[in-house]
Amino acid sequence: MDIFPASLQELDLRHCNLSDSMIPLDFRGLFLLQTLKLCGNNFTSLPASIGNLPKLTKLWLNNCKRLECIPELQSSLETFHANDCPRLQFINMNFWRGGELKLHGCRNLKCLQGFFNLEPLGVDVVEKILGTCGLVTEKPFSAVEVHIINNVTRTAIISPLQALCEKSIYSIFLPVKDIPTWFSHQNEGDTISLQVPALDRDCKVTGFLISVVYAWEDSLESCFLSPNITVINRTRNFDWRYDPRVTFFPCEVEQDMMWLSCWLFENEINEEGVADMGWRFQDEVEEGDQLDVLIDIGSGIVVKRCGIHLLYHHNDLQGSQSNDILAAIPHACFSRHHGKFRMSSRQWLTFNSNCHEVTLTRRWYDVQSFNRWLDKKKQRLKERRGFYQLKNLNKGTMSKPLYSRMERFLLQKLRPTRF
Repeated sequence: MDIFPASLQELDLRHCNLSDSMIPLDFRGLFLLQTLKLCGNNFTSLPASIGNLPKLTKLWLNNCKRLECIPELQSSLETFHANDCPRLQFINMNFWRGGELKLHGCRNLKCLQGFFNLEPLGVDVVEKILGTCGLVTEKPFSAVEVHIINNVTRTAIISPLQALCEKSIYSIFLPVKDIPTWFSHQNEGDTISLQVPALDRDCKVTGFLISVVYAWEDSLESCFLSPNITVINRTRNFDWRYDPRVTFFPCEVEQDMMWLSCWLFENEINEEGVADMGWRFQDEVEEGDQLDVLIDIGSGIVVKRCGIHLLYHHNDLQGSQSNDILAAIPHACFSRHHGKFRMSSRQWLTFNSNCHEVTLTRRWYDVQSFNRWLDKKKQRLKERRGFYQLKNLNKGTMSKPLYSRMERFLLQKLRPTRF
């Protein structure tokens, strides 16, 4: 790039009305460039040469109204802002090593490659997964719409049904009120427990399905969205927690929403080719293990029913449903970056009953109700995770400092593994 000196460290091209034909195509000569500002321009994509800037640490693309995709960039990037890009659908994030990421207002973002992917949900996938508990609605399947709440972009839109691929978890959300009848374990409310049954020789648990039916509480028009699923292995003293970045609600406030997620327990390989031991499942769930599942969607949202169904490597003890389910799931969409984005943003949602619209808001509504929900959530996790070990300690037989040290040790040992 001859028009800029090779020693350039910061380049500001904001609001220059740059189109695809006008944006510089070759950035490779700017080896020392650290900051690039391209906000408010009219290009639809970035030239691939931006990925060849070895020193680039800051990139701003805010308010690029026509931007549709962003290629893979350098791993040196620490600050990446692309707020209010309404046409942006695809970002290759395989380069990302962590830092400040802001994508607020990108309401059409479908794929954050390496982290999550939204894809159209076909009726064939639903039939393979749900079996006889298919989607029964008054509208044709292709006409069914839902609210999609994206915690990364902080947007709420109405869209046809989508499937969510995130980490090694594949989720579908359907406006139905029942859990599939073939689920081996079901329960009313937001918790369920099971003991892994005896396994045949050479048979391993390779995952499980979790199903949740939830809805807005009848008397509320606002809620605090904080979805997560926690699976606790009480026998082996550890647990997994999943906080999805995308959540779905029905278009009618009176409707229920069924969330079905498939957790595949595979040893994942990170980009350096080293096994990610934070995602090591195959030898951590065995016969006789006691599992607890805790579901929480947020304050003002009620979990009506939940269920869990184990999947096996060879012989599914519940039948042949596992083979159909695994065949229906696009494994290639799963993410490898399990350590990134450990927590999703929490959102206040408001439902407008007049126009059936869900909107995000920064306003706090029923603070007392929210605090009661938060206290209940903390207490339940404490009782389920840490104190089933502490109950075996006789506090009266040891000094208070020794008991406190033992308590801290157990709670630290049993802290959740986030992914």
